[in-house]
Amino acid sequence: MFQRQTRLTGIALGVLVLAALFAAGFFWFSSPNHALQTHLSREGRHKSPLNKRSSLKPAEWFHTAREYPDFKPDIQTYSRAIASVKTAAQQRGAYPGFSAPWTTQGPGNIGARVTTIKAHPTNPDIIYIGYSQGGVWKTVNGGQTWLPVFDQQAFLAIGDIELDPQNPNVVYVGTGDPDISGYPFIGDGLWKSTNGGQTWTNIGLENQRIISKIVVHPTNSNVLYAAAMGLPFERNTQRGLYKTDNGGQSWQQVLFLSDSTGVIDLQMAPDNPNVLYAAGWDRIRNNQESVVSGPNARVWKTADGGAHWTMLAGGLPEEESSRIGLTIDRQNSNRVLAMYANKDLEFGGVFESIDGGNSWTPAPMNNHDPGFQGGFAWYFGKIFVNPFNSDDIFICGVTLWRSMDGGENWFQTTPEWWLYEVHADAHDVAFIDANTILLATDGGLYRSSDSGFNWEKIENIPTSQFYRVAYNPFAPDVYYGGMQDNGTAAGNADFIDEWPRLYGGDGFQAVFHREDPNIFYFETQNGRIAGTTDGGPNFGGANDGLDDNDRRHWDMQYIRSNHDNETMYTGTYRAYQGFGHLPFWAPISDDLTDGVVFGERFHTISTLDESPLDPTQLYVGTTDGNLWRGDPFSSSWTAINAGLPDRYVSSVKASPNVANRVFVAHTGYKSNDFSPRLHRSNDRGDTWTPISGDLPNLAINDIQILSGRQDSVLFVATDGGVFGSLDAGQHWERLGSGMPVIPVYDIALNLEKRTLIAGTYARSIMTFPLDSLQLDVQVATHNPPGQNDPKLALAPNPVRNTAMLTMKNAPVTRDTRIEIRDMAGRIVFQQNGLDSKQEAISVDTQHLAAGTYIVYARSNGRVWGQQKFVVSR
Repeated sequence: MFQRQTRLTGIALGVLVLAALFAAGFFWFSSPNHALQTHLSREGRHKSPLNKRSSLKPAEWFHTAREYPDFKPDIQTYSRAIASVKTAAQQRGAYPGFSAPWTTQGPGNIGARVTTIKAHPTNPDIIYIGYSQGGVWKTVNGGQTWLPVFDQQAFLAIGDIELDPQNPNVVYVGTGDPDISGYPFIGDGLWKSTNGGQTWTNIGLENQRIISKIVVHPTNSNVLYAAAMGLPFERNTQRGLYKTDNGGQSWQQVLFLSDSTGVIDLQMAPDNPNVLYAAGWDRIRNNQESVVSGPNARVWKTADGGAHWTMLAGGLPEEESSRIGLTIDRQNSNRVLAMYANKDLEFGGVFESIDGGNSWTPAPMNNHDPGFQGGFAWYFGKIFVNPFNSDDIFICGVTLWRSMDGGENWFQTTPEWWLYEVHADAHDVAFIDANTILLATDGGLYRSSDSGFNWEKIENIPTSQFYRVAYNPFAPDVYYGGMQDNGTAAGNADFIDEWPRLYGGDGFQAVFHREDPNIFYFETQNGRIAGTTDGGPNFGGANDGLDDNDRRHWDMQYIRSNHDNETMYTGTYRAYQGFGHLPFWAPISDDLTDGVVFGERFHTISTLDESPLDPTQLYVGTTDGNLWRGDPFSSSWTAINAGLPDRYVSSVKASPNVANRVFVAHTGYKSNDFSPRLHRSNDRGDTWTPISGDLPNLAINDIQILSGRQDSVLFVATDGGVFGSLDAGQHWERLGSGMPVIPVYDIALNLEKRTLIAGTYARSIMTFPLDSLQLDVQVATHNPPGQNDPKLALAPNPVRNTAMLTMKNAPVTRDTRIEIRDMAGRIVFQQNGLDSKQEAISVDTQHLAAGTYIVYARSNGRVWGQQKFVVSR
C-alpha cells in the first residue's frame, strides 16, 4: 500500500483525503442542501420522502437528442449503424497509431446498474451479472476478480441471464434493458454460449428488442421460453411470450396481450414445467407519450406449456396497474406471490395464492413503509421467496424490504441509501445458500454472508455511466466526471478502486479555475451548480441570477471563459454571463429557441462554446435545431442555421487554431435522411461545409479539435465509441482498441498528459494516448497568480453617495470600460475610454437605490476585475 501511494501526485493524495472527509460526514453537512442533493434520481427528483418523484422524465435529454424533430427513433438505421462499428474497427489501418489501447482510469468502486444476477447451481464461486448497458461479467472466484464475457457483441444492455439446468456451462443472455427508464437501451435478441461465456451465438428474437426473462425447461434443453417487452418506442405486435421447441432455431409467440403490453416476468412451477405464470406490463416510451400502467397489467397462467392461457383474478387487482413481479415458493409450487405497482406508481401490495393462482390474499404488510419504492415502483418489480426458507420474502425498492414470517411483518434489510453502504435501487436478488445472498443495485453487486443483515460490495467493475468529464489543471493526472445516479467523482487508474464521491445527485460538468486550485465547480441535474473557493470543504450555490422559472436542459452546459478567469457562460433558453468566484449570472440574450412548441424539454440550450482566440465569439446551440453566434459584450446575436439540418445541436466547438472557424454536430435518426450531421465553417457560421466523411450513421455527442494542427486532427464521441480524423474530416476511423461498442457522451483533451479523455456511458472514464498518433501535441501552459495581476477595488463599502474606484495593473489598452450592474444584470452606470494609467476614478452612487451591485472593469473585451458592493441609505 505504501508503494502504491507514493506514485500518486499531491492532488491525488488530496483526493483520497477528501474521501476520508466524506466518509466522516464532513462534506455532508457543510454544503448547502447537500443532504438532499446526494441522491437525486435519473428523473430529476429526490428519492427522499421529503420530495417524492411524481413525473416520468428520466434521462429526458438523451431521448430528446435522438428524436427531435421526428419524435420517433429509426431503430433499423440505429441497429445497422451499431453493427457497422465492429466492421469499422476491423477495417482500421489508414491511420498510424489508431489501434493503440484505451486505458480505463476508473472508477471501479462506484459501479453502475446491475439488472440481473445468475449464480452457478453447484459452484458458488461462479457468478454472472448483467448491466443495463455494460454487458455481461463473470467471476470464477466468488467476486475477487471479474472478466467481461460479452464484449464482442454490439448490444450490451442485458435483461436476463439463465443457465441450462442440465448443463450450467450453457448460458443464455437476453439483451435489452427491462427497466425501460428515460432512454430504454434496446437489444438484439437472445444469445447462447455452450462454453461458459467464451463464445456466443444469436438464437433469434432480434426484433423483440427487450428480453425481460428467460426460462429453460428443466429436462429438455430444446424447450425455452423468452418474455419480451418489445420495442418500447412504438406499438407493435412483437411483444409477449415466445417459445422454442428446437433450441432457438424457430420461435412461436404463445402469449400476446396487446400492442402496448409486454411480458415483464415469467415463472415456471418447480415440479411441473408445463405450468407457467406470466405478468403483463403496459409500457410505451417515446417523446410523445410515456405509458407506464394500463388495463393489461394482469397475471396469466398456462397448464399446458403455453398452448392455452387463463387470466387470473380471485382477489388480484382488476383495475389499471403498472409493473408486476412474480415468484414461486420452491418448496410448494402451489404458492405463488405477486407484487404490484399501482397506476399511481406507488407500491400496490403483495398478493399470495396457495392454490396455484385460483385465489389470492393480500399480505398484511405490517410495519411496512409504503413509500419504499419512491413513487417510481415501475423501476423495480421484483419479489423473491428464499428457496431455503419459505417464510423469508424480499421485495425490491429504493431499499430492500423483507418479511421473515411469510408476509405478516416487514423490515428494511439494507441500510439507508444515503449512507452508501449499500447503493440505492435494488433490481435483483440471488440465493447461493441458506446464508449467502446476492443483491443487484444501481451501484453494483453486494453480498450478504449472514442471510441478508450485513452487506459488502463484491465487485469493483468500471462500468459507471458518465455524462461529462474533465481533468484538474493543477493535477492533470486526476480525472473528474459526473455520472448517472452516482454524482461526481475523481481519480485515475493508480487508485481505480478508491475514487471518492465528491458530490451527489446525477453528476454533470466539473469546471476548474485556471489560476487558483481552490476554486472549482460541480453540477447536478437541471443546471444546479455548486462552487467552492476553499478547495472543497465548503460548497456554495453558484446559481445566483439564473431565473428558476427558466426552462433548462437536464444537462445544462456551463463554461469558464478562455480569456477571463472571472467570467463564465451558461444557457437555459437564453444565454447568461456570470462573474465572480460564486458567479452572479445575468442574461445576455433573449430566447434563442423556437419558444415552447412541442413542450418545454424540446426547447432549451443544449451546448455552447467560446472561441479561444476571440472573446467576442460565443456560440450557442439548442435542442430544437437553432445555432447562434453572439457577442457577449454587446449582447448582439446572429442566427447561423443556414445550410444546417434542423436537428438537436449536440456540440459546438470553436477552433483553437483559426479565429473564425467553428464546428457543429447534430443528432437524429430518420429513414432516408443522409444529411451530414458534422459541419465546419470558416466564416463564423455564415456558411457551412459537411465533414462527416465516412462516419457511421450514429449520433455525434461531442467534438474535440487538436491544437496546433490547423484543425486537421478531429475527434468525435458517438453512440458507438470515439472516431478520429487526421485529414480534417474526409476520412474517419474508430479510435483505439479495448473499448466495446458503447456510447461515449463527452470527450476532453488533456494536453498536459497528452491524452484524449472519454466519458463512456458503460465503462467509466477511459483515456487514449495521443502520442501514439505520432503528432506534435502542443502542451497547454498553466500560469499561477502573481503579484502583478490586475486588481479592482471600490471603497468605502457599503457606500452612501460617492465611492472611489481604484485600478491596479490594468491591462495595457486605450479603452478601459467600467460598468456597474444591479442584481438583475441591468447596467446602472457605465464609463468608457479610461486610460489604463488612470488608477482611480470617482463614482457617484446617489442615483442608485439601496441594494447590492457589482462593478466590473473590462479591457479589450475582457473582464479583468470585479467587486460586489452595497449601497446603503
